[in-house]
Amino acid sequence: MLPRINVENILESVRGKRVMVIGDLILDHYLAGTVDRISPEAPVPIVSLEAGRERWFPGGAANVVRNIASLGGTALMAGIVGDDQGGARLLGLLREEGIDTSCVIKDPSRPTTSKTRIMSGSHQLIRLDSEYTEPASGDIRGALLKAIERLLDSIDAVVLEDYNKGVLTPELIRRIIDGARSYDLPVAVDPKFENFFSYTGCTLFKPNRAETSRALGRIIRSVEDATSAGEELLERLEADAVMITLGEDGAVLIREGEAPFHRPAPAMHVFDVSGAGDTVIAIMALGLASGLSFEDGVRISGFAAAATCAEPGVYAVSPTDVMREVVRYSSSGKDTDKV
Repeated sequence: MLPRINVENILESVRGKRVMVIGDLILDHYLAGTVDRISPEAPVPIVSLEAGRERWFPGGAANVVRNIASLGGTALMAGIVGDDQGGARLLGLLREEGIDTSCVIKDPSRPTTSKTRIMSGSHQLIRLDSEYTEPASGDIRGALLKAIERLLDSIDAVVLEDYNKGVLTPELIRRIIDGARSYDLPVAVDPKFENFFSYTGCTLFKPNRAETSRALGRIIRSVEDATSAGEELLERLEADAVMITLGEDGAVLIREGEAPFHRPAPAMHVFDVSGAGDTVIAIMALGLASGLSFEDGVRISGFAAAATCAEPGVYAVSPTDVMREVVRYSSSGKDTDKV
């Protein structure tokens, strides 16, 4: 167990580290209302929308960059939005949180990816998606790469956050990783299925259990299964480290020549798991930027994910949230040597 003072020191050490998140920006839109009857037109609930209950949040890669900022890092966002009202709203939300959006390119040929969720209490009744997932044009990708390359010499780490919405392509991924490594910058990757094996040479590859199972065509039931899968990914991707997140089973870290490092999930109060993976990759990237060991990154990311799960909806955690979970776990009487 990391002593409380060590966690506080580590969280202080990541403050100000400049981390660029590159990937798919999503605008999360919530409409809340009440349901008290079924429609006479079809067997569906009628939702009476409540005034003042409409909300928008940065999602996808934009939620990762929010976590970077809320944890004290200097956050830079790179990606693509549409030249539309959704894109303007999303950029405005990020700028309100002090996030640098100078590497976000507007593409008039595609809409800003958005997800509208209609809620009643804590229940999601339906989700409406507006998106175009084909790869962005060569001109747009070229403009994005040029904007990114201009800032590589001024940042401390890169995150590639792939939601398969058309921003990250194999060619662009290769150019970004090669460029980052030429400046000796760590590259942390949170993949999705389509480009899963395109991240050769990254510093940290962080899929979850389901993504790993699908990519490798194997069922992962146990920590031992995840360790074996991680060893295969480590070899195939020539990565420095692979970290597979396992939900309630925590996470396992695999590196060449090192014993597997498993830590169970310390979550005590699970309200909502949305965005936990975004929080984990944010912590790991900040740790890489500040020279934190992989093991300590895994430990602290578990507490950060627990803080996310304790809040409704997508939530950007703060150092105070992380410390709350450390204190809560330490006072729970559980075996702290395992965290």
